[in-house]
Amino acid sequence: MPNNTRTTSGENVEIIVLVISVAKWVALAGIAGALGGAAVSAFLMLLEWGVEHAGHIGPWWFMLPVAGLVGAALIHYVSPESYGHGTEAVIRAVNERDGEIPLHVAPIKALATMISISFGASAGKEGPAAQIAGAVISQAGRALGLSAQDRRRLTMCALAAAFGVAMGTPVAGALFAIEALRMGDPFHLGILPAAIASSVSCAVARRLGWWRPLAAMLPVPAVNALTIVQVAASAICLGLVAWVYIEAEEGAARLFHRLRVPPPVKTFVGGIVLVLLALIFSRDYLGLGEHFIDQALEGAQIPLWAFALKILFVSVTLGSGFSGGAMTPVFVIGATAGNAIGRMFGLAPGFGAAVGIAGLLGGAADAPLAAAALGLEAFGPAFGIYGLVAAVASYTVSGHRSINGTQQLGRPKSTVFRVDAGHTCEEHGHVEIDPRVARRFPWLRR
Repeated sequence: MPNNTRTTSGENVEIIVLVISVAKWVALAGIAGALGGAAVSAFLMLLEWGVEHAGHIGPWWFMLPVAGLVGAALIHYVSPESYGHGTEAVIRAVNERDGEIPLHVAPIKALATMISISFGASAGKEGPAAQIAGAVISQAGRALGLSAQDRRRLTMCALAAAFGVAMGTPVAGALFAIEALRMGDPFHLGILPAAIASSVSCAVARRLGWWRPLAAMLPVPAVNALTIVQVAASAICLGLVAWVYIEAEEGAARLFHRLRVPPPVKTFVGGIVLVLLALIFSRDYLGLGEHFIDQALEGAQIPLWAFALKILFVSVTLGSGFSGGAMTPVFVIGATAGNAIGRMFGLAPGFGAAVGIAGLLGGAADAPLAAAALGLEAFGPAFGIYGLVAAVASYTVSGHRSINGTQQLGRPKSTVFRVDAGHTCEEHGHVEIDPRVARRFPWLRR
């Protein structure tokens, strides 16, 4: 009979080691949070300054092609590692590169993104903020002589710091960091450092004078079966919107990739397309577009086509190589789509917008726990169950794809499917019908 008893000395060693581990990560994550909070705050202040001053330059949006050319040239010729949305670069660094992000990425990414968004690039701030914080935190880990495993976990804290500060939601920031690495399989060992880093970064941001939390006082219905059904129906539609957003961005990238010209020239062409789109439709879809979030949450009746136009503008922006993130558009598209779709199912416009934000974050970024937490932090405890339903339903419907293509596949979203865990979402062909299910239901075979 096996001896399953533990010696007292063995138990003592176990407890001592675990206590030391907790103390170690409280200290390291605190350092990461302080560095990340300072880096993200500095970047967001720079971006705000750029947007404000560019607006004083006459018809500033006509300079968008040149701004794109300059920003793309900076990245292409000076710091190729700075290319992309930002969030997906940090995920790749953590999953595949021992958390390594060169320090020169921080200033180049900050400058290129500021130039691009200030003159109207329809992109976001969270992704570049994560990459900037990641570069600083990564090099701090190297300076401290940490192992490759510890550097990966430390660099992951950049995701928590950037999301927490940019949206003013530290709990959602921590959960986003552990969910973003692997679909359906949160990195539980990262919960403590992510939570510490996110909270410290938010405290540092407040201290430095940057605090722009996503928050709204909404009339939230009391929990009842009808509203749950209405939210779930809206979330199914939001999952489809997330699918369209991801496919549109990837499709635009493939289209611009076919142009046989240097990358900065592709971005210049993308800038011309954006100017033409702004002249045809509206300049409202240029830039961060956060005014749409405010309007949608305040209860304005946003047109149904608003989210589709934002997807179009963002897809051209990111697909042509402008420096900027894909996450702020998630909130803009979610708020506008939720506002319009929610009205179709009988929800109040502002409440529908909140459902849309939680739903699209869950569906497009495959981070349902972070999306539900954001709903709690931004819209209050009464919104909690609605945010959770919206996030999980949209997450399931959007399929095994992500706006952050470097996110690895972890667990399938349904027992009908089987995934090749460890492959990234951008690698196609690694999701299939489970053979046992296919034998039982032959019509499901692809």
